[in-house]
Amino acid sequence: MRPVAPDAVVADERRVATAASMLALGLVLWPIRQNWRAAKRDGFPLSYYPMFSARRSERVQVHHLVAVTAPGERRLLAHHLCGPGGLNQVRRQLRRLMRAGQAEQLCERVVQRLARERDGSLADVVSVEAVRSEYSLADYFGGDKRPLSEKVYASLAVEGRA
Repeated sequence: MRPVAPDAVVADERRVATAASMLALGLVLWPIRQNWRAAKRDGFPLSYYPMFSARRSERVQVHHLVAVTAPGERRLLAHHLCGPGGLNQVRRQLRRLMRAGQAEQLCERVVQRLARERDGSLADVVSVEAVRSEYSLADYFGGDKRPLSEKVYASLAVEGRA
């Protein structure tokens, strides 16, 4: 048996590493071809990431709950007060409930939670509104957080607060 030169082993390892790197790079870039197809197909595990590359509207509508204080200050309520689950899951639930005409029941659940809270950041809330707001994304991310328009589906006072 002939001894193998150390340089030959290193060269073989480099060729294997280069081939593996090229294969991985090819797999990552392979889905990009979908961008030039009329009927795009996304799949797991190779994705062209349409959630990041799709065209977006300049305006977006968001269904959410707003807390109103006695002086009229409006604050967005945290999603965990509205329902169980993560932010996107709760947002979908809010949209579905408001469209189904159940905005008042939604406000009622949140008002009951707030009525039990005597101290903390929401102790001064006097009412809760179920709202659909429309925002300009450019304005919103530019610092102007005011909605372009709002539709109040329901408004309910927190018992025991003026």
